[in-house]
Amino acid sequence: MRLSAQHRKKLHKVINGLIILLALGVFVYFAIQTIQKKEMNIEMQAYAGSAMGTAVKKTLYSESMEENDAADAMIDTCLEELENQISARVSGSEIAGLNRNYAVDGINTLSESVASYLRQELLIWEESEGAFSPCIYPLSSLWGIEEGNTIVPNTTMIESALIAIDASQIEVNGNDLILHAPNMQLDMGAAGKGIACDEIRTRLCETNIQGAVVSVGGSILAYGDKGDGKEWHIGIQNPRGVTGDIFGVVDTPGNVVVSTSGDYEKYFESGGKRFHHIFDPSTGFPADNGLISVTIICENGLRSDAMSTACFVMGLEKGMAYAKEQGVEAIFVTQDKKVYVTDNMKNKFRLQSEEYELVR
Repeated sequence: MRLSAQHRKKLHKVINGLIILLALGVFVYFAIQTIQKKEMNIEMQAYAGSAMGTAVKKTLYSESMEENDAADAMIDTCLEELENQISARVSGSEIAGLNRNYAVDGINTLSESVASYLRQELLIWEESEGAFSPCIYPLSSLWGIEEGNTIVPNTTMIESALIAIDASQIEVNGNDLILHAPNMQLDMGAAGKGIACDEIRTRLCETNIQGAVVSVGGSILAYGDKGDGKEWHIGIQNPRGVTGDIFGVVDTPGNVVVSTSGDYEKYFESGGKRFHHIFDPSTGFPADNGLISVTIICENGLRSDAMSTACFVMGLEKGMAYAKEQGVEAIFVTQDKKVYVTDNMKNKFRLQSEEYELVR
């Protein structure tokens, strides 16, 4: 049916009126949102402490100091619970109990969360061709660097420990774990700080915290924002500087974990050589491939932490290829203080020290 000129004119008026009303509605909506943002009073508070054998720093943003205080207490509880579950160095933990009591080829039932962590770690062990091991404890405890030992173990002892850190002897079926060799000991320390960041983020999602930056040792969680929608600026430790001295900054949105592994964290020197706590499972000695620091940035904290260790052991070429293959962002620092980054990091990483050179 054809409309008359008069009806078409009326229809056009109605349509134009609806368009004006819609535009007015959109304008009002964004005006209200802007006013609400301006009225939002975001409180910031920094907290410090220690857990999992390392320093913990928390910077929290919410609409009240009470909410920040409550979140701080929640994070402390989370870290304590996690340490009492996965730390091989806490005698009453699930992992320590397993290490003491397992029988070769016997079935050991794990908690659902620990079984999940272990499956993820075994995947990274497989991807990295053994550069990361979830059962490194016989070797790390032999060296004892984290406990302050400064003596290099003899070759026989190292060779014996190598037999016990072969992750191919680990079998996980659902929540059941079977260890197929004697003297094995699980150690989630190389991924533990990243796991902590994952658990903290999960719990923060249940609070009214607007944004947070939480560092657990070398792993840093960036969560939400400060209320302004802007990116976080995460400093990366200078591997040849004092604690807190940064050599570069990563610009990143919330919901990522930035994990750094380096030869500067725990080490001793003997005969002019640095012996650090990141071990190469293929040699039994601290990794020695020209790297002094590796940073991995991704959403999964466990993967971020474990991959920073794996990539450090793998070296620049293989480590960079692995990072790109897995789609994570990475920053590698060599002994001659040259910095190599993945492609997407080139516009997200900023050097802050003239001692270092960014290789493009």
